[in-house]
Amino acid sequence: MSKRIVIMGECMVELFQLVENVYHQAFAGDVFNTAVYLKRCAEQPVEVQFFTAVGTDLISDKLVRAVEREKIDTQLILRSKTARPGLYMINTDAFGERSFVYWRDTSAAKQVLQLASGQQRLAELTGAEMFFFSGITLAILNDSDREALFALVAELKASGSRIIFDPNYRPALWPTAEAAKAAFLRAYALADVALPGLDDHKVLFAATCTEEVVAQLSALGVEEIVVKNGKDGISGRYQGQDFSALAYPVKKVVDTTAAGDSFNGGYLAARLGGIAPAQAVKFAARLAGFVVEHTGAIVGKEHFNGFWAKNRPSQFR
Repeated sequence: MSKRIVIMGECMVELFQLVENVYHQAFAGDVFNTAVYLKRCAEQPVEVQFFTAVGTDLISDKLVRAVEREKIDTQLILRSKTARPGLYMINTDAFGERSFVYWRDTSAAKQVLQLASGQQRLAELTGAEMFFFSGITLAILNDSDREALFALVAELKASGSRIIFDPNYRPALWPTAEAAKAAFLRAYALADVALPGLDDHKVLFAATCTEEVVAQLSALGVEEIVVKNGKDGISGRYQGQDFSALAYPVKKVVDTTAAGDSFNGGYLAARLGGIAPAQAVKFAARLAGFVVEHTGAIVGKEHFNGFWAKNRPSQFR
């Protein structure tokens, strides 16, 4: 019997430049990227459900078909009659570091909890082995919906779902840094698994190293912690035992857009396959290293299949 993981958040229209004034259109978003790489990398049967909202327009139809092509379950993709998917454009510098321009003020994903509640769909989330959400999931919701999400997460945790949280801090989405900090602390208090990046904790919590983040989240009661620090590697703790791993060496960084998202997907795929955290991070780092060598958040299957032919989570036991 396959395990079920629900991943909640936003998928957007992605534009990245191929040559001057010529852009490629795809679909991406932090939690969606994680869902794709999790599904692609799972060696055991896993049902990945994407919980979001889109519109009733043609681009929304195209988005749903893109989700289906990744063999991700779309039953929890709800339809809004008043909104459409958001859009973002990637700009990358000579070192592959990215910046974004967003058009998401009326994104349908902001309505997901209102739609789910109105259609009496929230009960369908119960029973999932894992529920994954991010700081962006929190940021795009209004205050009342954010409170409703915290209540939902608490209910899912009480019913036996493991709660997974990645803060993925985007300052432009929050009214103040203090608002983000307060929301993240509430999310961590509910989380069984935390997958933060050091950079977020440097900004919000004045952390200076990954070990400080591990200690902070342990004190908040998080059982499984993995702190990402780019080329400087990973630190973590599971059931009181510390571990670390090096970043995978990359010949040329092309685009770092989904580095953390792909790491999350690879890590969760390995964990669902029974790989211990200290080994799961090694596969996840290898996957992230591969992804940043390519343009865009979701690497085309023709390239990914070459990676998959040589790299499996089970090789890292």
